[in-house]
Amino acid sequence: MRKVFTSLLLASSITSAYAETTATATTPAIAEIQTNIGTITTQLNWEKAPISSQNFVNYANKGFYKNIVFHRVLKDFMLQTGGVDVVTGQFKTPDAPIASEAGNGLTNLKYTLAMARAADPNSATSQFFINTKDNDFLNKGYLDKNGKAADGYTVFGEVISGKEFVDKINNYLTITTGYSSDGGVPVMTDGVYECGVNFCLRKIYIENVYLSQVADKINSYTRVMVNGTGGRVTSSPNGISCISTSKSCVLKKPFGTTVSLTAKPSTGYEFKGWSGDCLGNVTPLVIDTKVKNNNCTATFAKKGSI
Repeated sequence: MRKVFTSLLLASSITSAYAETTATATTPAIAEIQTNIGTITTQLNWEKAPISSQNFVNYANKGFYKNIVFHRVLKDFMLQTGGVDVVTGQFKTPDAPIASEAGNGLTNLKYTLAMARAADPNSATSQFFINTKDNDFLNKGYLDKNGKAADGYTVFGEVISGKEFVDKINNYLTITTGYSSDGGVPVMTDGVYECGVNFCLRKIYIENVYLSQVADKINSYTRVMVNGTGGRVTSSPNGISCISTSKSCVLKKPFGTTVSLTAKPSTGYEFKGWSGDCLGNVTPLVIDTKVKNNNCTATFAKKGSI
């Protein structure tokens, strides 16, 4: 396992929808990791992992995690992301390393988030992983067969919904011959990979990460993405005017505001329906923001297409 974790640099795509989401040390934060197969909602533990949580938020707020692939998936072990760009296939340049918080009392249980690092315990930067089983040997103080205590990997959050998408990624076949600095030449084991001469990219990637404060009962956020071309989404109250080239748009209104979303196709196109938190093909669509922040995707396509 040493080779795996000396390059545990996670690849994911995260973009903060709004800059004011940086939480305080006493306010946990929700990070909605929107992948191209579904949204994985996680909660950061600011109380026990303030350095790692702030590090994650910093990368999210500046768009570092946008369009980042899951570049290492080891079945029934972990899903790694946070570093490889889905377009270029290259590792992005991270900020300076942070101090380890592996002794914070949080353990590498299934569905927890942990910082990836090299051999130095204080070498974590942008990459992280999701545990897909209880990995006790990754905890600080774990005794190996020689009686040596492990430095451990810092846990800083957990998945609170969307576990079915974690399971789906976990169940894909994985690269069998190593990866990048492990010294092996990756091979394609199934259709999940797109491979070059010395590189394979998973087709599963993070599109955006949205951050919000758990305790925020003052404001609510409605977020819209447009899938395909040939349409626009507008809102009432005004605030959203979203087209495909804008990728995503955000409406911030007082908590509990009723929002109406109208999906209008261009000439020659049709509205195919809502997905995400907003399901169906009704337009305008009325949503209540008292329950949660809403992530909605509107799909447009040429008339007659499937």
